[in-house]
Amino acid sequence: MPKIGMFMFQDFGYPAYVESARLAEESGFDIIGLIDSTDAYSDYCAWDGLVAVNTSKILVGPWVTNPLTRHPRVTANHMLTIHELSKGRAVLGVGAGANAIRTLGWQPAKPSVTREAVNVFRSKFKEKRVDIPIYMAAGGPLNTRLALQMADGVISPGGARGGPEGILKGVEQLSATAKEVGRDLSALPIKVQIGLALSYNSKEAIEEIKGALAVGLRNVDQHSILPPALEPFREEAQRVGEAYDSFDHMRSYTPEGRLARHAQLMSDELAHVLGGGMAGTPEEVLPRFKTIWQAVSHVPNVGLILQPHGGKGGRKRSFELFIKEILPKLRS
Repeated sequence: MPKIGMFMFQDFGYPAYVESARLAEESGFDIIGLIDSTDAYSDYCAWDGLVAVNTSKILVGPWVTNPLTRHPRVTANHMLTIHELSKGRAVLGVGAGANAIRTLGWQPAKPSVTREAVNVFRSKFKEKRVDIPIYMAAGGPLNTRLALQMADGVISPGGARGGPEGILKGVEQLSATAKEVGRDLSALPIKVQIGLALSYNSKEAIEEIKGALAVGLRNVDQHSILPPALEPFREEAQRVGEAYDSFDHMRSYTPEGRLARHAQLMSDELAHVLGGGMAGTPEEVLPRFKTIWQAVSHVPNVGLILQPHGGKGGRKRSFELFIKEILPKLRS
């Protein structure tokens, strides 16, 4: 049975957020990761402290931070603090940087910078005689090689759109690269992120996942090579990508409750293709999720990270519906 964790954005209030963390723990989740997106979401450093002292088993930490907006020694100190508060349950997710640096107009960290940051983390953890697992985001050939060389676990860029075949193909590609760098992938935990939005109102769920899906369209232009299923939506995808607002990163709704422009411009049809059928009622989403669950069940080191989407309390609703109506049927 696959391990399952949660990547929950901290954009709904306390204590509701802590309630979701506790529910994840009670439901056997192994990790709760928090987004580090400087201009779009509340600072994860306060929120993971709240989660740390209000849970007792689940691992907690950023998913993911970067070595540019936060100096590695600052991040190391924070992780040591979470280690202390949680009684040894800190986990560090790190990558080259995405939205946290995009809103500043910066470029992602070069692999050499990320490598040095990980060395700093290891050094500070060793100095304090603690063992904090470091998960690194794979993405692009150089960053993937670096993650496979240095990480305790790998965050795979694969998701639901490619279905079980796409996820397993991604694992095969990671395995081939791991051999090149002298690493046994079977001994390395891999976390595949799966975004979903659930509601008893299918239209509402589809609307709520559009903001997250729009992220992948930011670089689409007339020269982009698209999968066959997306080719009919090229012009629409380009419009959505051009309208993407990094200050409403992965949101369909602004904090004020307005529909973000990138969500306004995305049709339900494009959202369905991009989302891999992972938005709708629990009854609609269950068959698709079940095929993914069954596929990764045959690869012991591959687990899932659930990424609930929604606005106006929708994230919590999506997560609770997953726990109530989908997870028991997967585990049975």
